[in-house]
Formats: sequence, structure tokens, C-alpha cells
Amino acid sequence: MTRAISTIREKQAANSPMRILIVLTLLLLSPAMARADAVSAAAAMENPANPLVLINTESGPMYVELLPGEAPLNVANFLALAEPPEMENPAVLPGPRGYYDGMRFHRVVPGFLIQAGSPALYQGEREYATVRDEINADALGLDLEPVLYANGEFNPLLDVQNEEDLEETLLRPLYRRLGISGNAQVAARQDEIMSTLTDMSVKDAYAQLGYRYQTTRPGRGLGRGVLALANRGPDDNGPEFFVVLDDAPHLNGKYTVIGHVVEGMKAADRIGATAVDSLALEPEQFTSSGRLIYSIRQVN
Repeated sequence: MTRAISTIREKQAANSPMRILIVLTLLLLSPAMARADAVSAAAAMENPANPLVLINTESGPMYVELLPGEAPLNVANFLALAEPPEMENPAVLPGPRGYYDGMRFHRVVPGFLIQAGSPALYQGEREYATVRDEINADALGLDLEPVLYANGEFNPLLDVQNEEDLEETLLRPLYRRLGISGNAQVAARQDEIMSTLTDMSVKDAYAQLGYRYQTTRPGRGLGRGVLALANRGPDDNGPEFFVVLDDAPHLNGKYTVIGHVVEGMKAADRIGATAVDSLALEPEQFTSSGRLIYSIRQVN
């Protein structure tokens, strides 16, 4: 009997007017709470006139303020890819998708970056353009950063880890610029080589690699939360992008920044918790949870 009474009381409590009111209130608030994310993201923007995009992922939303004042061509290209193309026949379903819809963050380096949009993994029919770099090296201070310190050490911004890095980043481009070929010429012109390295800035070193810089628009470094475009070298910006999880000054001057996360870095950190490289073609990595991009859309 006591058990039956207890069960009846539990059912009455479950169906009490107060409980029903609470449930209904939560249901009504859910859309408002979702809107509040966009509202608070908009409030955190540097310039409310800038495009605000929602990267809707399996791990949660990321709101990104795009920066057309710093990289107008690349921002326009990113937005064009994100939005679905216009339908020739609206009656045909399903409709077209944006380039990023259904893609995954295929490269994850914990504590460093999460990367998506690789053409190698794209299965749709969208075409994309390759856009030139939009980087202001002077705004980043790279024109004032010496390649070689007085103590003989190379600037850590160059990220020279070994002899191969040194050859690829500095010496071979320098030899080409000075018209030096062969070990005999290297030995004969050592003083000139050292003098040039001593006077060279990090901006100069990157210019030797083919990077071209503009000085008319502002620019920013690759700090935590920045969204930049991946590339294979100078002036090679396509659909592939990455979000920086921690400050990465050694990337400054080599990647075009197009935006920054104003809300939702928790989602980025969740995605960035486990190392992934889907381009390595390890099947289990393709099914790693949390990395799916549902869509990227402008919301303002």
C-alpha cells in the first residue's frame, strides 16, 4: 500500500502545474537562448558592420567576425563558398549546399590549430578561386624583426628547427637572390652572405620566398581564436582554413587572416582535444566524433 501511494505521489508531482510550467518555459526559451548566442556574439564584435558567420559544428557553435577591412578579397571568397549557390529550379530537392556543409575538421593539432575545407576531401561540385595574400607585414612588426640576433641565434619567428629548415627558409633563397651557385662561390662570398643576413629582417626573408605584402590596410597576428587561410605557399589561398588554439607568432606573415572567433572557442577547444590527420588516410580518423561541420552561414 505504501509503495502504491508513493508511486501515485510521484506521478502527481511529475504532472504538477508547476513542473509543467517549468517544462513549457524551457521549451519556449530554447529558441531565445539560441538567439542569445548570436546576440552576445554580435555584441563582442569589433565592428558590427563586419560579417558575422556561424560555424555550426558537431561540438557546438563558433561565431566568427570576418574582417573585410583587412582582407577584402579573401573574406568575399570565403563567404561565397560558405553560402549555397542560387537554385536554378527551387522545386528540386534537396537544394544545393555550401562548400563546407558536411565537411570535417580533418587536421587537428592539440594546443595549436584545427583545420578544415581541404579540396582533397571535398566531394561536391563547387568550384573555387585561388586568391592572393592580403598580409601587412609592417603592421605585424616583421620589418623590425632581425633574422639574426647579435648572439648569432636565428629569430624564433622563423621556426628554424634544423639544417634543412635553414637551407629552405633562408640560405637557398638568399643564394638565388645574390646569384650564388656552388660551394666555391659560397666560400668566396661568406662575408657578403653574413653581412646580408645581419641586415635582413624577417619580412625580407619571407619576401625572398615569394610573399608579397600590402601596407594600405591593417593586419593582425595569428593569436588564439584567429581564423586564417591554409596555403601551400605565397598567393595560394583557397577554401581551406584553420582556427588557432594558441598564439602562433611563427605563422605571422605567411598566412592571410580573415576573421576571429568572438564566441564559441569552447567548441574549438573540444574539437582540438584529440590529434587527427585525415589526409593520412587512416580510416578510424574519418569517424572521429565532434569534428563535423553542419554548415557555415552569415547570420547578420
